[in-house]
Amino acid sequence: MSERPRASAGPQGSRPAGGGGGYLPVRTELSERELEIIGLVATGLTNQEIAETLTISKRTVDNHVSNIFTKTGAKNRVALLNWAMDNGKICRDGFNCCSLDGPRDEG
Repeated sequence: MSERPRASAGPQGSRPAGGGGGYLPVRTELSERELEIIGLVATGLTNQEIAETLTISKRTVDNHVSNIFTKTGAKNRVALLNWAMDNGKICRDGFNCCSLDGPRDEG
């Protein structure tokens, strides 16, 4: 069974759109709800499925996803997930995970 990607509230970053990443510099901080939605997008859920999971309307999810695209500069879900992986916002199967509990032991 695969571990569900986790959204984290780590530092935000950016990569130029011309670098093949498909997103532009971050304009503002993402909310906790937006990070939660990124995590659900990473699991492959549709906006309707995300709405059902969070017990909110699909329209609200549509608005959140649109705001996330604007804030991250992502043009689509694939670019959003690339941005999220590059910026430590999601963790998948132990890859690209960061610990928010304290300093990392690098020795």
